[in-house]
Amino acid sequence: MLKNYLKIALRGFAKHKLTFFINLFGLTLGLWAAILIGLWVDSEFTVNREFTDLDRIYRVMEHQSYGADIFTTNSTPGILAESMKETLSEVEYASTYTWNQTQLFVQGDKRIRLDGIYAMPDLLKIYQYEALQGDRDRMLTENNHVVLTEKGAISLFGRTDVVGEDVEIRQGTGSKNFIVQGVLKDLPKSSSLKFEYILPYSVFYAENDWLSEWGNNGPSTIVKLREGTDGEAFSKSIAKYIAERNEDSNVELFAYPLGDLYLYGQWKDGQPVEGRIKNVKLFAMIGIFVLIIACINFMNLSTAKSQKRAKEVGVRKVAGADKQSLVLQFLSESILISLFAAFLAVILVAVTLPVFNTLTGKEMSVPFLSGIFWLQLMIVLLITGLVAGSYPAFYLSATKVVSVFRSFTKAGKGVVIARKALVLFQFILATILIVSTLVVYQQISFAMNQDLGYAKDQLIQITLEGELMDRFDVFKTELEQNEDILAVSRSSFGFEGRNSNTGGVSWEGKDPENSALFEVIRVDYDFLEASGIKLMKGRDFDRANGADSITGAILNETAYQLMQQDHEGSEFFNMWDVERSITGVVKDFHFESFRQNVAPAIFLLDPDNTYQGYVKVNTGKIRETVAFLESTAQRLNPEFPFDYSFMDENYARMYQEDVRLRDLAQYFSILTILISCLGLLGLSAHIAEQKTKEIGIRKVLGASTLSILQVINREFILIVLLSVVIGSGIAFWLMQDWLSGYEYKIGFEWWFIPLSAGLILGIALLTVCLQSLGAARSNPVQAIKSE
Repeated sequence: MLKNYLKIALRGFAKHKLTFFINLFGLTLGLWAAILIGLWVDSEFTVNREFTDLDRIYRVMEHQSYGADIFTTNSTPGILAESMKETLSEVEYASTYTWNQTQLFVQGDKRIRLDGIYAMPDLLKIYQYEALQGDRDRMLTENNHVVLTEKGAISLFGRTDVVGEDVEIRQGTGSKNFIVQGVLKDLPKSSSLKFEYILPYSVFYAENDWLSEWGNNGPSTIVKLREGTDGEAFSKSIAKYIAERNEDSNVELFAYPLGDLYLYGQWKDGQPVEGRIKNVKLFAMIGIFVLIIACINFMNLSTAKSQKRAKEVGVRKVAGADKQSLVLQFLSESILISLFAAFLAVILVAVTLPVFNTLTGKEMSVPFLSGIFWLQLMIVLLITGLVAGSYPAFYLSATKVVSVFRSFTKAGKGVVIARKALVLFQFILATILIVSTLVVYQQISFAMNQDLGYAKDQLIQITLEGELMDRFDVFKTELEQNEDILAVSRSSFGFEGRNSNTGGVSWEGKDPENSALFEVIRVDYDFLEASGIKLMKGRDFDRANGADSITGAILNETAYQLMQQDHEGSEFFNMWDVERSITGVVKDFHFESFRQNVAPAIFLLDPDNTYQGYVKVNTGKIRETVAFLESTAQRLNPEFPFDYSFMDENYARMYQEDVRLRDLAQYFSILTILISCLGLLGLSAHIAEQKTKEIGIRKVLGASTLSILQVINREFILIVLLSVVIGSGIAFWLMQDWLSGYEYKIGFEWWFIPLSAGLILGIALLTVCLQSLGAARSNPVQAIKSE
């Protein structure tokens, strides 16, 4: 029986080559997109899911209240983890760890920068990373320990059996020696915590006095609760933990499950909102859309060709075939095409996955050895085959024998309406994707190309370390001799988010309920000139005025207006119990993404606490200028490799997830239109074939080619126009929700819809016309003879 079905299917494929090719190609593209997106979705859901006892691991976080505003952060006091482990019986392990820091490791002749963290020993008991060398229970227990990853060890030593080896780490203007106490297997790709080394947190704690204060935040805290502990109840119980130890605290503490943090860990005004899961849902929906569109093409073309196979069905029924065997025949054909398509799709995925990894920033691979992957693929292609072949199978099997042999095999009204409805549905999906892609593209372009209030396109950021810190004035003087270098300064500020902030600012008339969080930016002279930040009132810090470093301050526009609304005309404020005068006010500039409002900021003249150099350059000779910067830095600071970056590239990294979203949406929108137009191509060919005699008679009676094209095209054009109207409305609703995540955003412009409509309609019309033109230009005599 199966062998017979297979023979009939292969003969049908050979007989209807165009239909077979369109179905196969469309399903292959649909499955290809679905597999790629499925791999990406799976990689998102596996982040931080590889750890033992995951349900007991929690990240401790803060809700900080500033008047009506609530700011949520994963920064916590540097003494929180140790205190919680000592005082809370629910906590089995607790660790504080720092933000990632790049440091210079020296081993023999090698000088290599590695990226890593400082952490307490309990971190390795919570995360349970696999140790290749060394005793994990002893790692980080001494101040001279360093733990390397496999990659870090090989970079430094060329091997992994390095426990007991000495390594020098140069920090700022000094250096320290450490002993390698362990080597960890390279971290799983699914881990959100990335590092190449870990140093003892006790070393970092000893170097930073502020870590001992409950009112200061910086590092992160992670805990593992004892078995049987209710995580939600624990989170509620620690709400006032910091407030009980610091009476001036505005913090509410809470614990959030590590396994949910990556996808769901985003808050607005203290309330959880959809984070990355929103993008995951979006792309899962796109994958399903593309696959559905491919299935619709299959259903439409198979139904459209049903008249060609009606007599076959009739003959088989006369020969004794029942409806069930006919249904199985047609379903087996659709499943067979799905199998062919799946085979081609997997090959296509393997070939294109490196490009897809580049687009998504992932390191995915096709899990050929995974039984679950093949099972999931089989389920998808079976569902695809059944969905794609269900309607034609049940429609054809229901054909009456009498109508077949009386030549009454023309598709009924219900079939035609269903076919048009399916075309309408797939172009609605295509319209949603096109309009949404256009909105995403415009918003990201808006964010990337706006005037940020500083000269990001002319600014080079240099890491100050070694002699560049001690001899910065010499470095600056030498750089300023180059006519293509316009200004040089330094700061503690990176322009890529909040770094150092405080609520300890007061002024005359301040509302007691106003607890605004001010960004504190420490700078050297000439920072405004070097950065391109525009002064709108007052003056810059002046070398002739020695008091600027003690009592002076420059505010951004937001900070100044905040103070002026309570006491207009005030030129003084109090910060950390020191009265400061407002020497100048600068225009607002963006140092966070456009998802946040510009925060109030205070500039302090404090060169000794700066570590980033900024060089404003003439962009006309950028290559020569960078070479000059490097040679000058290397001559003054030969012990450290020159480390620099372009600020426009740094800024772009803030939007890399949105840029990936934009690019992927573009590519999958193009794919959607391609698959949809494949369906139109097949349907227009079928209609042209059906209307062969009508076209011949019209031509004999003098009809022009254009009028004949109108006969074939008009029903498609009406369907596509209707789909644009419906799809645009749905896209408008979806994009309003997406844009709500931005504080600075574009409006939904009126021209988005006509542009999308013109694009979709133009491609659809071109597709249909290319197929219809041959029929319109055919010899009418041959057309009439064909009947």
